[in-house]
Amino acid sequence: MKILALDTETTTFNKGHLHDERNKLVCTSYATTTGSGCSEGVVGIQRMVDDCDLIVGFNWKFDLGWLKKNGIDFSGKSFFDCQLAEFILSKQTWTYPDLDTAAFNRLGHRKLDVVRLEYWDKGVNTDQVPWPILSAYAEQDAKLTLQLAVHQMQIMTREQRRLVMQQSADLEILQEMEWNGLMFDEALCEQESAKIDHQVSEITRNLSRVYNDVPINFNSGDHLSAFLYGGTIKEEVRTLVGHYKTGKKIGEPRFSVSEKEHILPRLCTPIKGSELKKEGFYATSEDTLKKLKGAKKYIGWILELSKLDKLNGTYFKGLRKLRDEMGWPTGVLHGQLNQCVARTGRLSATKPNQQNFASELQNIFISRYKD
Repeated sequence: MKILALDTETTTFNKGHLHDERNKLVCTSYATTTGSGCSEGVVGIQRMVDDCDLIVGFNWKFDLGWLKKNGIDFSGKSFFDCQLAEFILSKQTWTYPDLDTAAFNRLGHRKLDVVRLEYWDKGVNTDQVPWPILSAYAEQDAKLTLQLAVHQMQIMTREQRRLVMQQSADLEILQEMEWNGLMFDEALCEQESAKIDHQVSEITRNLSRVYNDVPINFNSGDHLSAFLYGGTIKEEVRTLVGHYKTGKKIGEPRFSVSEKEHILPRLCTPIKGSELKKEGFYATSEDTLKKLKGAKKYIGWILELSKLDKLNGTYFKGLRKLRDEMGWPTGVLHGQLNQCVARTGRLSATKPNQQNFASELQNIFISRYKD
């Protein structure tokens, strides 16, 4: 059986994310039982892919995406992901296994550190690393990946090997799902966000009327504890004492700063065992608030405020912010689907967590199959 190990090096914006439009593939390294090397871009890689029986990689979904983006056709090919193999060999306790640790534990060999230490850690991007240094680093990765794959296959049971092969096949589908992403309506997100901002303002205004002269921050656990269970809220008071007569601030008002304490009465009795380590303060989590007796109107407002803040921060505003930070095209979320996280073996999703979207978000997503 002809085995080909492949590894890619890309520019490093957002950890080399495939859909950050600033990134590009710099080189592809390869290793077989007869030799190894490194090519600029994907020069010569298709011929090697066509000539092999099994392709191995480490965190192969990353490399697979970049190679497909650059035109490499993997039709009919089988894959073996060494990262998945390490996850399974660890009985699914080692999340996100890394090549350096795995290769050292199994083979006694290490990756070359020079690119990370001398270039990446100093802010030099991959396409600026001298080719002799980068190619040697990349080639070592491919060689380690091949050696590790052969070793893993030897020590695995037949069932474990079958599981890795099956999950590596699943990986190709997950890569395509990430590539396609989720389409969402950013204009509708903005509209919903504005509605929530208005609702938050109304609720905050109602809560503030309970103590008109006390500057309560209802996003602060300490302030919420004092508001509900009684306690002290401190206010910084600035008093005009004159004007600056010299220096850069000449003519500007000068203030003295003092601290004013507002002692609030108890609106409801805290639940036994909800005391915090900070003396005099109690838990204000959603679960705790739902169990409280008394002050139901205020508690209802606080719970609604928390819900609305999450909807805006995590979703209506948060998704647009994430898309912008990740450099993705407008209106598309290229979230990550993870196979090496949950001990149960189930998939997990990050950036964003696509498995736990709030029901209020249903209308913002756009189907590719809608007429």
